[in-house]
Amino acid sequence: MDQAFSGHRGRVLGRSLLTLANVITAVAPVAADWNDSHVFNERWPGHARFHGVTALTMTTALSSANICWLWSGDGDQASAGFFAAAVPVAYWAPFFLAPVVPGTTVDDPPHPVGRLAGVPVSLLGAAATTVTAAAGWFIDRRSARRQTGDPAGSDAAEAGTHERNRRP
Repeated sequence: MDQAFSGHRGRVLGRSLLTLANVITAVAPVAADWNDSHVFNERWPGHARFHGVTALTMTTALSSANICWLWSGDGDQASAGFFAAAVPVAYWAPFFLAPVVPGTTVDDPPHPVGRLAGVPVSLLGAAATTVTAAAGWFIDRRSARRQTGDPAGSDAAEAGTHERNRRP
């Protein structure tokens, strides 16, 4: 099992998980909200719809940029991995804060959110995507450190690898 998380194979696994989390972050919100439940909801004020559109386009743009940077090999790959995890986590983790704010609901009648074992599927998806991003970051970072020959994982060893990978 440890072999799967070491060296090049671990980097590919970590980056693949980060890519999956970013694809979900780019596509799922648009699929869920670019319709009459949110962006085209006639009951929503125009300014609320404005924020819906900006949030959707921002997550799609940031997630797409993350995927490009992550696989390009250009620049600081430690930072690429960090941001490839940070954007999905920053988008999905607040799904767990929002329901505790007074006056907010997961459902917007007449658009109920499906449930699995009583839990809204949007929260299940948010949890799965957050965990996928965090696992991808951890595996990628650990594998990068092992590639440098520093199993203890010093940041200096990882930074040295990234400096050698920079293009002139």
